[in-house]
Amino acid sequence: MLLREKAKGKFRHLGITETAPHDPQHETLDRAAQDGIWDVVMVGFHMMHQNARDRVFPLTRANRVGTLSMFVVRNIFSKPVRLRATLQALAAAREVPPWFAESPDPLGFLIHEGGASSVPDAAYRFVRHEPGVDVVLFGTGNPEHLRTNIASILKPPLPETDHRRLCELFGHLVSVGLDAPHLSRQRR
Repeated sequence: MLLREKAKGKFRHLGITETAPHDPQHETLDRAAQDGIWDVVMVGFHMMHQNARDRVFPLTRANRVGTLSMFVVRNIFSKPVRLRATLQALAAAREVPPWFAESPDPLGFLIHEGGASSVPDAAYRFVRHEPGVDVVLFGTGNPEHLRTNIASILKPPLPETDHRRLCELFGHLVSVGLDAPHLSRQRR
């Protein structure tokens, strides 16, 4: 039915999104990227949830399906307390090196001359320059926040040593930082 409506000119592009918190292995997009129907997909991908690199992006690139990356910053990279708590839990579970549990600024190694200016800046740049990511999504109601986000997205990639370190430290993690959005109002 949707394809008939598209053929009638009712819309030009058909897209699908995964529900990243409930589909961290990208099973929906794995199927969708191969079926020839979808023009664009929305995928959860960030510094600590990188499995779309192997599971989704090769398919979307091969099949010329556009990708919109979501969950790029969310709460995990915009709230230092949340980041520290997450890394402490991951260290306790032996998913990351133990020094993450002790560090007051666990991703501080990314902030340096020629590197990122902040953790959110690093998060945007990490995703923005990933082969297979076409659009980086973000939301804000604050004009200054909007300008900062755009500036990060327009910056060059992270230094290769920082990028490589993020891949080595976190490339194996799945489902980290995929917190579902809170409903602003109760359903009736």
